[in-house]
Amino acid sequence: GAPGGPAAGDGGGSGEEEEGPLFSTEAGSESCTKKTSYANLSWFGDRGKPFTAIDTPGHDDPDGADIDSPEAREALGEIAADLHNKLRAIKKVNAILVLHNDVHSNRLNPATYTILKMVAEKFAAAGDGGDVWKHVILAYAKCNSHDVSWQASIAKKKRDLQAAVRAKIPSCKVEVPVVTLGGATVSGEGAGAMAAAGKAKEKEGFDELWTFLQTAGDLDCTKLQPFEGADVKWEKMIKAKDEAEARARASLIYIAVLAKLGGFLVFLFWRAFMLPRYVAFLLASAIGAYAVHQIVTCSGDVPRTPLFGAALALLMVNMHTVADELLILGLFVKFVGYETMAYSVRHSYRVWLEPHAGPFVDAAMEKAGPLLQAAQEQVKKLTVSVAPPAKPSAETKKNL
Repeated sequence: GAPGGPAAGDGGGSGEEEEGPLFSTEAGSESCTKKTSYANLSWFGDRGKPFTAIDTPGHDDPDGADIDSPEAREALGEIAADLHNKLRAIKKVNAILVLHNDVHSNRLNPATYTILKMVAEKFAAAGDGGDVWKHVILAYAKCNSHDVSWQASIAKKKRDLQAAVRAKIPSCKVEVPVVTLGGATVSGEGAGAMAAAGKAKEKEGFDELWTFLQTAGDLDCTKLQPFEGADVKWEKMIKAKDEAEARARASLIYIAVLAKLGGFLVFLFWRAFMLPRYVAFLLASAIGAYAVHQIVTCSGDVPRTPLFGAALALLMVNMHTVADELLILGLFVKFVGYETMAYSVRHSYRVWLEPHAGPFVDAAMEKAGPLLQAAQEQVKKLTVSVAPPAKPSAETKKNL
């Protein structure tokens, strides 16, 4: 499994040595796993111990090292979206294994903390925020039997890592288990003696992981909410700030906007009922001719005045249809600004109409609520077909 990736199947496999590893891993700086993948496996070839391993891209890789860079946020967003879709598809997991590849410095990458926070937030939105940490387990990778350097102060390192996770992620209220995992083999003279010394320690870590996987219950993934990266949250904050500023601006200029709207309605009334049609055609022809003359004789960029004149010429002609009024309305809203118009109208309603009409509107909505709900239920009964009950599954595998 890739270092730092949650839910990695380290040490699993079919037990057939002639086959290559199902999930690739390398000692280089690039992540081998680019998309979340999963497979049905047996624990060290024991068919009596089936489980499903989900392998994700590593988060300790250089692409995710600088969490403040746009590239890192985009990469984490893609990983999170891919993981979200596949967790929803698999419906449940039992253990979320986070591999940490630096047992010596004992510091988790900032991107790994970001992913853990992301997972906690989305399970919290699904109603399982407190339970998700009962399914998380950390593991030091590269704790191989032929190397004894990682064993120095390993108990203290585990405690320090648990404390760091609790300090950086407030929603974590439990002591997240930490195990040591290895699996690399060496060849050459003296390799057997070197491996035998640490084999028991290596097996101990995998035994702890298997016990944790078996004792952990099911973590429901069907209600998991879509993941949001730091960039999405930042965009939402900016949008909320812009909306607040627009509302504040509307409270200051809504009188002017209403005056323009009143003038616009007066223009439509004059144009429809008081302006003779032949006079409108004469005015439109004169203004249009002037606009064409200005456009033809100008050198360089076309000024705005003749363009405005051409538009005004078209607006003077009443076609006795709704289409021209809608066109005029669209141009007026474009001129004033859609957000300015919308927020000004809403602010005017809150200031002038809601104090008087609000109680009547609320009473009407309260009476109409049950009727609307009953209508929705009738529509559901007519459109939704009842599917046959699903057969109970005999699947007993755990998902790691």
